[in-house]
Amino acid sequence: MAERNRDIVGQLKGRSASECEICRQRFAVRYGVECIEAHHKVPISTYSSEHAVRFEDLALLCPNCHRAVHIYMKKWDLDYPEICERLVGRLAG
Repeated sequence: MAERNRDIVGQLKGRSASECEICRQRFAVRYGVECIEAHHKVPISTYSSEHAVRFEDLALLCPNCHRAVHIYMKKWDLDYPEICERLVGRLAG
């Protein structure tokens, strides 16, 4: 099984404005502290052991959206782009 890559996650967080890719919330602006989580767009359990995690494999999400994504993945077996579309639609409506 492939493993998480903390170096890539740290680099991604370091070059980001800590804005959630789904709700566009900037946690630091709203709450006064930085908080952004890295989500694997494709579950790491599906990777081969040779897969090297890249920036494109990850999405930066606020804690609420990250949890919602995992609920959608588990409950409806949707992939990340489908989940994003649904969540963004719910936020707009």
